[in-house]
Amino acid sequence: MSLVRLFGLVIDSEVPLPKLVSAAADSVPDVVIRYGAVGDKPDLVIAEAGSFKVSGGREIIVEAREGVSDRNLRLFLLGSAMGLILHQRGLFPLHANAVELHGSAIAVAGASGAGKSTLAAWFARNGSRIVGDDVIALKAVADEVLAYPGPPRVRLWREAMERFGLDNEGLEPSYADDAVEKWDLPVAIDQLVADPLPLRAVYVLEDGPEIAIERCGGAAAASALFDHTYRGGFADRRPEWRAEHWRTVAAVAASVPVFRLARPRDLNQLEALGRAVLDHAAAATARTNGADR
Repeated sequence: MSLVRLFGLVIDSEVPLPKLVSAAADSVPDVVIRYGAVGDKPDLVIAEAGSFKVSGGREIIVEAREGVSDRNLRLFLLGSAMGLILHQRGLFPLHANAVELHGSAIAVAGASGAGKSTLAAWFARNGSRIVGDDVIALKAVADEVLAYPGPPRVRLWREAMERFGLDNEGLEPSYADDAVEKWDLPVAIDQLVADPLPLRAVYVLEDGPEIAIERCGGAAAASALFDHTYRGGFADRRPEWRAEHWRTVAAVAASVPVFRLARPRDLNQLEALGRAVLDHAAAATARTNGADR
């Protein structure tokens, strides 16, 4: 059994969930994960893992496929199945990495393979604490947006690991498929944010000939956030989920500045990119922490 914290939720799981942040022993679970038969109407069927029944934002029943590795089962349990839990609970799962800057969170969103984790690893190596890798959960509260921490690790491709002078010895592959050269780098406790932080800026990675940062207008900001919803198709399963998701997206776009972050896909420019984002985010954070809020 595992009693852990993830996305601001206490999770009581029969499926072992090592390397997540432990919850207090007397915590009341928000989500229960258990093994069992899902019946003839599973919510998710994933060939590499099994079938999942996800109910009411509170329970996940896991029917693992015979012979599936624990690694792959956790991959999809903490990915797609938890993504559906977040949608059911009215939280906004943003496909982004996030780090702490001056007591607030800044997020870098982008498609898979865009370089979110590489940039987050650069931030961590330069003193920033990790809020989440790949997915964070957002919730609009009063006049601000809170970012709830995702999994405490950073996933890097071989090319990025070589750039940082790392090797994969002793690291867990991100996927059971050995052809996918990506590994999970655990985050040390002192580099990890365990509690929600106010979100002060979102940067959306785009391809471009040079590093450039441009603020998105109201409609464009909302569209960018919607486009980078993790497992956004889940919101379409019920009209009330879609309506709630759009309300949350609009609230986030109204409260948090969203920027296009253009850059060439060149690891030789990673240092320049990281410095540009840190300098820009420091100014944005100072503004949103100031009197104009």
